[in-house]
Amino acid sequence: MALINSLITLLKKRRSPAPPTRILLLFFLIGGTISTALAQERVSEEEINLQKVFIDANRQRLLGNYDEALSLYKEVLRADSENHAALYETARIHEVQEELEKAISTVNKALQIAPTNEWYQKYAADLYQKTGQDDKAAELYEELVDRAPNNDYYYYKWAYFLVRANEIEEALEVYEKLEKKFGLNEELARRKHSLYLGIGDQKNAANELKRLIDAFPEITDYRHLLASFYQRMGEDKRAVKVYKEILTIDPNDQKAQIGALSEQQSGQSEEVKYLNALAGAFQQEDLSIDLKIEKIIPFIRKVADTEDRALADVLLNLTNILEKVHPDEAKGFSAAGDLLYYSGRRAAAIQKYTQTLALDDTVFPVWEQLLYALSEERNYKQLSAQSEEAMDLFPNKAIVYYFNGMANHQLDKLEDAQEVLEMALLMASGNGRLQFDIQRQLGETYFALGEFSESNNAFEAALKLNPKAPRVLANYSYCLAQRNAQLDKALAMAEQANELAPNRSAFQHSLGWVYYKKKEYEKAAEWLKKAAESNLTNAPDTFEHYGDVLYQLGDVEQAVRYWTQAQDNGSKSSLIEKKIADRKFYE
Repeated sequence: MALINSLITLLKKRRSPAPPTRILLLFFLIGGTISTALAQERVSEEEINLQKVFIDANRQRLLGNYDEALSLYKEVLRADSENHAALYETARIHEVQEELEKAISTVNKALQIAPTNEWYQKYAADLYQKTGQDDKAAELYEELVDRAPNNDYYYYKWAYFLVRANEIEEALEVYEKLEKKFGLNEELARRKHSLYLGIGDQKNAANELKRLIDAFPEITDYRHLLASFYQRMGEDKRAVKVYKEILTIDPNDQKAQIGALSEQQSGQSEEVKYLNALAGAFQQEDLSIDLKIEKIIPFIRKVADTEDRALADVLLNLTNILEKVHPDEAKGFSAAGDLLYYSGRRAAAIQKYTQTLALDDTVFPVWEQLLYALSEERNYKQLSAQSEEAMDLFPNKAIVYYFNGMANHQLDKLEDAQEVLEMALLMASGNGRLQFDIQRQLGETYFALGEFSESNNAFEAALKLNPKAPRVLANYSYCLAQRNAQLDKALAMAEQANELAPNRSAFQHSLGWVYYKKKEYEKAAEWLKKAAESNLTNAPDTFEHYGDVLYQLGDVEQAVRYWTQAQDNGSKSSLIEKKIADRKFYE
């Protein structure tokens, strides 16, 4: 418009009219200029409006209004079908909406328009990965490598997708190209090593680590990698040789000092020789305790699996050295505790775990192991004290509350047991095994408190988690028998418990007591006699109940004998003294 105004002004200033032809020519030129300017102005406005729609679509996408954003992107594409940016953003929305095939189709349209756009190619590769089309993703990165051969990231991604597509040989070829282009480095050698290992080519797997050593002979870490590889492959002699090479470079390398002792062969005697050979290294104060522990962990696991007491004793000689050389370190005491626990010496294990916690009370697995050992030893007083301390340190660990509830129940602190077990149950959501244990214990605790409906519910909940748990079946049946409730159901559960776990005194006791309550005294005597004769825990209730059934069968002398045995074993029955004194049954 400024051009038109200036021309009009110039025309007005002319003092004499121009010849007609000149005037027409001038207006022709002016008209052409005006129409061109107006057309350019219209195009600019359309582009600006389209850009506004695109920006608004992006804004809606960022706000999560995907349907509105899609509608706006479609509006852009109706006006400009070649707008690859709108196609790309549309694909991203399809991905968010989990329409992956649509996303792939749409981003491929964008790539047809802009085939060299690396962002579109990388995004398409990601989509192919999500849909399991790793071969197509690899092809895209191959194209990227062709266009940008100096970008090592593209080589790694190309090989990565080939590996995912199980094209291992092709992936190795890519790594070869990468090495030729950029040279050997640790990451590349490690990746090739892993691929060779994956296809069972141990020779080339080892060669990759050797090449790394040859390229960087002064870096002992690479030799450690090779030694560890040989150990995993069971080639201990080769591993020892590499460790000795390390010691020629760095005589103070502690890991190599231990590793150089690792030459061993199969057989128990060789294991013992090897462990005895470690004693000298274990006595070195400047040698890290972590390295020492690392060497015996496989053998501790073996003791845990086999309960091999002889092997445990050899290892305990080493842990004794650790305790003396590193008296302020908890790890030696903890290792000793595990060896004692898994070789059947729980009381001694408890002492070691207690010493461990005195040095470091922050490691929860040690607490857990201690609580298990205490419960198995039926040391409920210490279990109560230790679990309370653990509850303060680990207030979110449901199993600690379970052990505390168990201890309180056994110590006749029934209300405390109920409270803490109910808390444990709330905390144990998602842990079916622990929920089962808690419900079982709650069934017994509710029964002891006289809350019979809650007791039944807890036992039923436990059986829902494990319908064939003999201890729950036996305990539930016993509790029902004590109340003379649902005796047929109690009998069925007690019989099932003894079928699932025969020759268990507690389960025999439950079945015998159900028969007693059903007044089937002959069968009751049969099962209670088995329970009394196989009673390894000297449970006084078993002896008292066998005495009761003997009395019902008319054998008073034997009845008094078993009542007396019950009293000698700590019976808490309020009637036991009266039964013995009067030689008569009371209930």
